Amino acid sequence: MKRFLIPTELPSDAVMLDARTEAQFSGAHIPGARHAEFVVPKFIIRDQTELEYFQETLQNWVQSIGVKAGDAVVVYDSGVDSRAARTAWALEYASFEVGILNGGFQAWQAAGLPTSSEQPLIKPSTYLLEPHPEFLATVNDISHRSSHTIVLDARDSEEFAGVKIPAGATRGGHIPGAQHFEWTRVMNNNGFQSETELEQSLAGIPKDAEVIVHCQSGARSAVLFHALKSQGFKVKNYLGSMNEWLNQSDLPIE
Repeated sequence: MKRFLIPTELPSDAVMLDARTEAQFSGAHIPGARHAEFVVPKFIIRDQTELEYFQETLQNWVQSIGVKAGDAVVVYDSGVDSRAARTAWALEYASFEVGILNGGFQAWQAAGLPTSSEQPLIKPSTYLLEPHPEFLATVNDISHRSSHTIVLDARDSEEFAGVKIPAGATRGGHIPGAQHFEWTRVMNNNGFQSETELEQSLAGIPKDAEVIVHCQSGARSAVLFHALKSQGFKVKNYLGSMNEWLNQSDLPIE
């Protein structure tokens, strides 16, 4: 299954997951879709116990939305958004084959396809997590990164510069050595850019580098994760992102 799909490319047996808000889903959604936004708590993963807690949380969420081993999953959001990307990243970490409906619900409606307000009946699954740790970056991966690792900050320029301090944080700024690469650079008015456009947008990043992406909560950076993966990069998403980094006094900022 392709990473980025248009409505006519959806597999007939795909499990459709709606990553928008509950209110948006209740108003209208793709027929048969399940509401399944992966809302990320402020995970701090510095040891095995904390990693296991994250994985248990993810497994419980996957079970609650009724997704089973072997399911092909397609995630969508409103359109040019980051909710589907983070949800798709979580499912890919959990070993699912995942596609993103490019343009989201906006593209579905623009194609004149039917919608529904019916709430589907979901039978919880017994899925046991088979994690892909190579997709997840932790604070330790960044603090002890090699010279071949590039850290990309997907936030906006004011967040990166520390002019805008996030709610709940006592300081602003960015991770020392991180490069600013705003997530919107790989998007257009219809969602993710085409393969040719993505190749051009990402041309300045060495193909042989390991890339760690982050933002504030792992959502906007998940957009970069999928864009980079589609172009063959080795990439990890730092889920804790600046929600973690800015609130840990032992971690340096610029």
